[in-house]
Formats: sequence, C-alpha cells, structure tokens
Amino acid sequence: MTTKMFDQALDQGRLKEGDEWSGDMPVQLQPMTMDALYLRYRAGLLAHLQSMVRDADIAEELLHDTFLRLSRMPGLGSINQPKAFLFRIAGNLAIDHLRQCRRVPESASESELEELESSEPDQLELLVQERRRRQLRQAIDQLPPRARETLLLVRYRELTLREAAQELGISQTMVERHLKNALLKCRELLQP
Repeated sequence: MTTKMFDQALDQGRLKEGDEWSGDMPVQLQPMTMDALYLRYRAGLLAHLQSMVRDADIAEELLHDTFLRLSRMPGLGSINQPKAFLFRIAGNLAIDHLRQCRRVPESASESELEELESSEPDQLELLVQERRRRQLRQAIDQLPPRARETLLLVRYRELTLREAAQELGISQTMVERHLKNALLKCRELLQP
C-alpha cells in the first residue's frame, strides 16, 4: 500500500487506529489489550497531564486513574479510537483535579506553613537540623571544661585518643573517661 492511499483512507474515515490496509478496504486487527494501550500511550498521556496540572506526581496519579477507569469499562475491544478516548478520560480527570484544587480554601495554618517553605525541598529538615545543632551547642557549653575540651578534640577536630591525650597533657585513660562523661551528659541534656 502506498502512503498516499493510507493517508486518503485515514482522511475519509475508512481507516482507524488499530486498522491495517489490505487492498482497497481496511482490515480490523485484534482489539488492543490494556497492556498494549498502556505501553503505546503512556508517555503521551503523561506529558499531556503534566502540561495541564504542572506537577509530575499528580500527573502520574491521574495517569494511573485514567487506566483504572478504562479497565473498569466493559467492552474495551469495541472502542474505535482508543487514543482519543484515553486522552478524553485523562483530560476530564485533570480538569476535575484542577477544579477541586480551586475549591479548597487555604486555612491560616496552611499560610503559616507556606511562609516556612522555600524552593528547597528539604527546608523543614534543615530547620530541624539547625534546632538540634543549637541544642547540642548548649549541651556542650554546659559540660565541665575538661570534658568539653576532650569532646571537641576527639569529635570535632577528629584527633585520636592518643593525640588528644598528648595535647591535653593527660593519660589516654583520662581522655576516655572525660569523653565518656561528655557524651553521657550531652545525651541527657538532649533527651526530650
């Protein structure tokens, strides 16, 4: 079959998706299965949904819902234009989602959370880490002077116990005791 004949058949509506050309008349192939539909249209549907909702995760959910709805429909093989049908389902789901988002009013607590948010995805985690650092600094400040020195040498300057003992002018055993006491005291102070 020539490309021109194929294009004419498409234009005249005699050839639909899933048809093949045999001479002058289209021949219907086996109806497409869910797997075949998914593999064939997934990428296009996902791109379409992402352009509508502007969120990759929501687009994935809507794509899943699209195929879920399709799977619940009786007579899957009787759908003449599965691509158009899928895009219609997906578009309707996206529109429903966007309408639902517009209806939900923002509460005061949500606006307060938005103030804390930044473009960085781990903003909340950074705030928690900073709070823990402040608490740790306060706990270290409350340590006895020798225990604080030992902890800072071993944990923050990463000296070995022997090197810390030499710098402090005490035995390695005393460094171990001071370090153990410092760690226990910090643990006590940091527990809620």
